[in-house]
Amino acid sequence: MSEVKDQTHSAAPVAPVLEDAVHHILENSSEPLTATKIRALLPTSLRAVGLEELTGHLYRQASAKVLWQFPKYRSLQDRFWDRPMQVHIAVLLRDALKDGPLAWSELRRKLPAYVQSQAAGVLEDQINQRLLFRYPRRGRKRKRFGIQPPDPKLYLRSELTALFQRLACLGFQLDRLRACALELLHDEEWQLIPKPQSSSCSE
Repeated sequence: MSEVKDQTHSAAPVAPVLEDAVHHILENSSEPLTATKIRALLPTSLRAVGLEELTGHLYRQASAKVLWQFPKYRSLQDRFWDRPMQVHIAVLLRDALKDGPLAWSELRRKLPAYVQSQAAGVLEDQINQRLLFRYPRRGRKRKRFGIQPPDPKLYLRSELTALFQRLACLGFQLDRLRACALELLHDEEWQLIPKPQSSSCSE
């Protein structure tokens, strides 16, 4: 009888071991996970842990502010992660922008509904940290946001084209304009141009 009791006791998971395993799984996850997914990733020695027991453990960890609880998404279960909502939103923003810059309305549509109310603030914070970038308007296009800094060549090309066209209307030859522009850019005086005041800049 005592042998049966000993076997039962050894089969029960030790809380610190389970806690360490859960934290390891969440630390290596790029997104919040449901209890079902976490259980499937547990080491073989902990697979005997019931889903209800694991879920209870996760809720207790969330209540103690050790983990963060996230809303249900494409599942009937709550999700859990070792990072707060702001980090999760930053990951979602980068993922949505991985194929190229987007206007805010396009970017917002790519985000889950449960983060849309907080996404603008996180986006602004990411821009301030230079982790994401705001692209100036080009012509009638709306401002866009991207993972990489905006390429100044795109803006210079359109500005120079318009400038050369205006000067050509005054009678200057385009080949001469291009040659003079290159001479000016190599001139030392361009290194001394003062930065524009913020009040003189327009978006």
